[in-house]
Parts: sequence; C-alpha cells; structure tokens
Amino acid sequence: MHFFTCCALLLVVVTLPTCFVQAGPIKDQCMAAAGITAQDVANRHETDDPGHSVKCFFRCFLENIGIIADNQIIPGAFDRVLGHIVTAEAVERMEATCNMIKSETTHDESCEFAWQISECYEGVRLSDVKKGQRTRNHRG
Repeated sequence: MHFFTCCALLLVVVTLPTCFVQAGPIKDQCMAAAGITAQDVANRHETDDPGHSVKCFFRCFLENIGIIADNQIIPGAFDRVLGHIVTAEAVERMEATCNMIKSETTHDESCEFAWQISECYEGVRLSDVKKGQRTRNHRG
C-alpha cells in the first residue's frame, strides 16, 4: 500500500471523530465482533482476498460511523463524516466514484459491499487532507 493511502486510511480508521463517538472505540468494537485483530486489518492487502471476517469488520465500521446502512451508501455520508478533514474536491471525487458501487441484499454480500467501499475510500490522498488537519495530525 502506498504511504499516503496508508496515512489517509489511518486518519479515517484511527482518529476520525464522528457525531458523538470517536472512531477508535468503534474500530475496537467491530474488530471484536468480527473476531480479528488490528494486524489482520493492517495486513488486508497482502493477499487477493483478506477473508470474510476482515470484510465484515469494514461493514460493521462503515455502518457504525454512518457511511452505509441497509447495504447502501447513505447520501452525503462521506461529506458529513470526512468533510471537515478533507477538501471539497476529495469529497466530490469520492462520492462520484464510490457511490456507484452497489450491493446485493444478502448479509454475506453486505460484507463484500463494505469491503469494496473501503477500498474505494482508500483513494483519499494525503494531498486531500485540509492543511490545518494535516499539520494537527502530524504532531507527536
């Protein structure tokens, strides 16, 4: 995985504030529900298929941060969840690209759908992060 993609995903998965809850506890809850570790998530691109449990982690995570519901992307969700962190151009690009992904209605397919959405959202680049956020997130 490219360095900038990794940074952007870490920004989303680890530090993303949602309406009332931090993404960190949601991430931990979803890893426990899926029966996986942070290392499993980190290693997801080492094989062609990361496995059903990893894909279902992303379903849980994206549902709980308000990106997807009922096997669909919630309209405006990317902007609502990440708009304060990334540029308007990034929001438009991600919504135009990722909102084209559709899901079947079965539970197993919802995990695959969430995986496809998460891969699409990894298209956020470090250059998409707003300057004030980029500086704030790089401080030790």
